[in-house]
Amino acid sequence: MYLSFTGKLLHMKKIIYVIGAGCTVFSCKPPSYSYVPTTLNTAAYSRGGEGHVGVLFGSAGLGAKGGIALTKNINVNIWGATLPSANNDYSSKEAEYSIGIQTNPDNHSVTSFIMGLGNGHNEKPRTELSGHFNRGFLQIMQSTIDNKIGSYVRVEGFVGLRVNYLDYTGTNNDKPLNDILYYYEPFFGFNIGGRNVRFELLQGLAMKNTGEWSQGVRVFPWFGHIGLLVKLRR
Repeated sequence: MYLSFTGKLLHMKKIIYVIGAGCTVFSCKPPSYSYVPTTLNTAAYSRGGEGHVGVLFGSAGLGAKGGIALTKNINVNIWGATLPSANNDYSSKEAEYSIGIQTNPDNHSVTSFIMGLGNGHNEKPRTELSGHFNRGFLQIMQSTIDNKIGSYVRVEGFVGLRVNYLDYTGTNNDKPLNDILYYYEPFFGFNIGGRNVRFELLQGLAMKNTGEWSQGVRVFPWFGHIGLLVKLRR
């Protein structure tokens, strides 16, 4: 079983490297986009009373996250990040609050349903973009929890989809930019390390409805982060 899981993890790593390399090249010149999506809080809990905190760096800038399982099936989570402006380019600040419901953590695997609300503001001085937004979302996720590789290494993997409802109010090039839209985020990733301290990597795509990509608020099509995750055990 360990060999099978290790093989899947190595295959996942190859996919992540390919997507990450492609998106890095693609994202070198993103002047037409008016909203860069945040990354996600992907916590799954093995028991009630368990918590986590983490720091991250990625498409949303510098961020932090945390959460706690109120019971083995219900949890609450927070997330926030800031992306500083460089050379009058895009900058943003955003916070997110959510409540999660997950299946019983049997056999180191759970399915999670997470509902929440994010809000923040962004700007891009060189295109005179400035706006405020609220973002409701529903996230569906399948996770493995605390799988062991050898005696000391533990790994968790996750894959899922988040559906976002973005309400944006602002201006762009001295013209009103007010839009309400849905966009969809398939994602996957993993964390690996010791029992409580782990390295985490997440990758995903952001997609508006077909035919709406170049209309209204233009959503940058990739998000991701690397980070450090700390499990808080009872």
